[in-house]
Amino acid sequence: MDKGFIKRSPVRFCLLILAPVLALALTTARAAFAGPQVVFAEGGTTDSDGDTGHIVIGGLIVTSGGTTKSLNITIAYEDNFIDTATPTASFICTLTNPADLAFSGGLPVQAAVLTISGTGDTCFRTIDPAFTFSNVGHALTFRSYTVGGKTRFASTSSTLLNGNLELVDNVAIAGELEASGGPSNQAGGNRFISGFGGAVDADDSGSAGGVSGHIAIAGLITLNPLKKGVTTGTAKAVDVTIDYQDFFPGPPAQQRLTCHLLIPGDVSYTLVKGVGTLTLTVGSAGECDTSNIGKLIKFALYVGGSSGRIVSTSSTLIDNDLDAIEAPAVVGEFSTGGGT
Repeated sequence: MDKGFIKRSPVRFCLLILAPVLALALTTARAAFAGPQVVFAEGGTTDSDGDTGHIVIGGLIVTSGGTTKSLNITIAYEDNFIDTATPTASFICTLTNPADLAFSGGLPVQAAVLTISGTGDTCFRTIDPAFTFSNVGHALTFRSYTVGGKTRFASTSSTLLNGNLELVDNVAIAGELEASGGPSNQAGGNRFISGFGGAVDADDSGSAGGVSGHIAIAGLITLNPLKKGVTTGTAKAVDVTIDYQDFFPGPPAQQRLTCHLLIPGDVSYTLVKGVGTLTLTVGSAGECDTSNIGKLIKFALYVGGSSGRIVSTSSTLIDNDLDAIEAPAVVGEFSTGGGT
């Protein structure tokens, strides 16, 4: 027997074993980033004026062959304003142009760029939706990692402008893309909702500076299914907790709000082809530790298949110092009907 063959055979054997494994891994990676995906991201920011803040991203996209076929995304930004009387820098951007999201490089590691365009995209101040401004050509860039149908990504740079046209150039954002079904017109059933993010109230300004708040939401909602041709729905049951914390360096030392929503009429939603709104409105004085009857927090709602994401777009809630919590940036999950 050829001794050279004996020496080389273990190597050849290993290569024969590894070849199909590597081929399978590469095939899985190539196939993973395709089809409908729900988007979820959250992070911190600092703008060119020195204000810190929060930024969140949520939505629904459809990709094929590395190209974005459809896109619906909301970006919510909250600014811990220092030198203005109100949080005019906080903004909401809605993106609907598939060309906004582009990928480069080969899986499993890619570069991704989310660029705001002048077609189908809008940006406005959170506290004044009538005040729109241009972010055309400004972008967030990411590095993404894809394995087995799941993608995780982290920011690498930003050129976004806020509502005061200041550069939001220092960001730390992490998020995920999860495979989902296509855009859905139904969101019925017993759903978990959960979300977290930043928020400021009306008196977080002036020389104090650097003030920061957070808001957390979790609970169960049973939505009534939409009838054919109807786009606005209601809830059969609700049990949702909203908790807001705000640090302010002066009396009161801590401003906060806790709500426990239990009335089905507190919930309403809209949905058309996977894109809509979810609104939580306080219906009873006993549901919050500060009276908030008629006050609300509103979200963009994205439903892909049976699961989805929520992103805050406005709030009129008030804290225990009777200040409006007017510029939230909250992103969260909207589970399947079975809670997954």
